[in-house]
Amino acid sequence: HQVGIFGTMLADQNLSYNLQKGYSNTTSGSGDSTYASMYYRGGYGNTNVSYSDSSGYRQIYVGQSGGILLHSQGVTFSQPLNDTVILVRAPGADNVSILNQTGVKTDWRGYAVLPYATDYRNNRVAIDTNSLANNVDIDDAVTTIVPTHGAVVAADFTTHVGVKLLLTLTRNGKPIPFGSSVTSVDTKNSSIAGDNGQVYLTGMPLKGSVQTSWGSDPDQQCTASYQLNELNTNKLLSYATAECK
Repeated sequence: HQVGIFGTMLADQNLSYNLQKGYSNTTSGSGDSTYASMYYRGGYGNTNVSYSDSSGYRQIYVGQSGGILLHSQGVTFSQPLNDTVILVRAPGADNVSILNQTGVKTDWRGYAVLPYATDYRNNRVAIDTNSLANNVDIDDAVTTIVPTHGAVVAADFTTHVGVKLLLTLTRNGKPIPFGSSVTSVDTKNSSIAGDNGQVYLTGMPLKGSVQTSWGSDPDQQCTASYQLNELNTNKLLSYATAECK
């Protein structure tokens, strides 16, 4: 007689488990058997743990496998590597999941390795934006890579680390013109003003200035300063109002 249960756990379904229990009764005698195992696929490698007990014979197995990629930006640990791999570079976006890559996440610097890439084919690399921190934004979460055989190809993502700010700009008590170009003096990030002088900017410092322009004449340009408190550091969205002069 034997009974067992197996399945997967965690949000990424990267932890699998297997538990079996058996009992036998024959003319030569009876006995119990137990087997349990867990297999975890993580961003820094894979771990396998198993235990078996049968007729007084016990065995414990612990295994660790992974890869180490040395590149111009440093060292990145990964799951076991294939011949062709992709290096994801999203500086500042730490612990971010890669879609359709079980257990693969960026490290504390924002780097990750996709250990299995298809040679001479389009490889879609996508960042899971739901796993981004509140103070991190990304311009384009999807890119396509076509590697040659045995290549290590970089998939670069432009990240903005800082406050996500919805800034309302006024001039002489009125909203700045719709469609005005607004650029951060500190980060050089830019955006376009919408209705009522509102502009959405990412990767912003708690205190800074923005330059606004809606034409080439000097009287069609102005600069505004804003300041936020420390509580806005990890907010999903911060709000501020500033007078453009």
